[in-house]
Amino acid sequence: MRLLCGIATIATCLFSLSLCAQKVSVGLFFDVPVKAATFAVQSGSYAIIVDDTLLVAAIDRGASMQLSHSSSGLRLRISGDNMGVFSSVKAVGMGDEGVFSLTCTNPMSPSYSYAQHAFIRSADDGSGLLIVNQLNENFYLSGVVEAEAGCSARSEFFKTQAILSRTYLYAHFNRHAKNGFNLCDGVHCQAYKGLLTRCRRIRTAVNETEGTIVIDMKKRPITPSFHANCGGQTCHSENVWREKLPYLRSVKDDYCKQQPGARWQKRIALSEWRDYMSRNGIRVKNPMQLEFAQLSRKKYYEVGEKKVELTKIRQRFGLRSTFFDVRVAGSDVVLTGKGYGHGVGMCQEGAIQMAEQGLKCENILQRYYKNTRIVNFNQAHSTLAMQQDSTLFLFNPWRNETPDTTIFIDSTVSVDSSEQQAFTQEDVH
Repeated sequence: MRLLCGIATIATCLFSLSLCAQKVSVGLFFDVPVKAATFAVQSGSYAIIVDDTLLVAAIDRGASMQLSHSSSGLRLRISGDNMGVFSSVKAVGMGDEGVFSLTCTNPMSPSYSYAQHAFIRSADDGSGLLIVNQLNENFYLSGVVEAEAGCSARSEFFKTQAILSRTYLYAHFNRHAKNGFNLCDGVHCQAYKGLLTRCRRIRTAVNETEGTIVIDMKKRPITPSFHANCGGQTCHSENVWREKLPYLRSVKDDYCKQQPGARWQKRIALSEWRDYMSRNGIRVKNPMQLEFAQLSRKKYYEVGEKKVELTKIRQRFGLRSTFFDVRVAGSDVVLTGKGYGHGVGMCQEGAIQMAEQGLKCENILQRYYKNTRIVNFNQAHSTLAMQQDSTLFLFNPWRNETPDTTIFIDSTVSVDSSEQQAFTQEDVH
C-alpha cells in the first residue's frame, strides 16, 4: 500500500456527488449484527478514506482490511497494520473497476465478491457495523437476477427477470433511505449476493434491457411480484395481500404444470389440524367435514359458513403454497398441493418454459401483468407520474445534501412489508 504524506480530502480521491449519482447503494448483511469483517481487494486498486480524509492512496490486489466494531468507533487494520479508530471508512475503487471480497468474521458468514465501492461505519443503533456496497445499477441488477433466478434459463427469461428487478429497484429506491442506503441485500428488498459470477447471459440481458420497466395505466411502476411456481393458476393480489391491483389478476398457466415446483404433499396430524381450526372458529363433530377442495384458487379455507384465510394456514404449517386440497386419512389430514410460493404475479417456472418455447420477454410480461405498459424509463421518465412524497434518487449515503439529479417517481403502490415478509424466504417476492 502507498501511504500519503499530509492530509488530503475526499475530493482528491475522485469521490464526488456526480460519481455517486449513477450508483445504487446496497446495505449488506443488514439483518445480521456484524461485529467484525474482512475486506480484501480482488482486482483493481482502492483508495482508503477515513472520516472524509484520504488515508491511503491505493491498496492493490491481495491487500486486506480488518474492520471491527468497538464502543469507541470503527477499528481499522490494513494488512495487519493498526491504523486507528474512526467514525467511517470508505474503500473507493479507482476508475470504478475494482472488485473486492467481503467476509463477516463475527459472526462468521460465507465470503461474497462485490464490484466498485464499500462504505463502512457503526450502525445507528450501536449493534455493529453498517456495510454498504455502492455500485453501478447494471452490476447490481445482474447480481440480483442471478440470486433470484439462477443461471440455467434462456436469455428471454433473464430479460424478463431483469425488467422486473429494475422495476422493483425504481419503485422502491429509497426504501432504506433512513438507514443510509437505498435497498438491503435480503428478501425484504431483493436478494443480492454480490457480483455476477456464473452466467454472462444475465449481464447481456440486463444491458439489453437497460432502463426498461413495467408501469400501470396510471404511469406508476408496478409491484413486480413473482414466485417459483403457480401450480397452473396465479393468484389475485388481494387473496394474499391487502390491495387489489388491476395488473395482478389471476391467470391460467399451463407452462409450469410439469415443472419441479408444481406438486407437493404434506401430512399433518388430524388432532393438530382440528385444534388449529377450532381455535379459528371452525368446530366440527365429524372430521370428514374438514375436507376441502380447490378446483381453482380461493382466498379462504371454508367449512360451512366458517372460514380461515389460506395465507394464515400456509404460514402456520409451513406450506409451499395456498393452492391445496385437504383429505382426511385415518389419524392424519393429507394436504395435496400445487405450486410453490405466494402465487401472485409471474410464475418463474412457467416463464422459463415460455422462453424455452420461443416467446419474447414482452409476451411473458404481458401474460402475467395485465393492464400494464413496458417503457424505457431513461426515455420516458418525464411523462411518468410525479409526486414529491416519493422521490427516487441516487445519492451519497454519507452526506445529507440532496443530489443534483433528482427524479420523481410514484412508488405508492407497494406490498405491506409485514405481510410480504411472511413468505419471502421461499417465494422470492
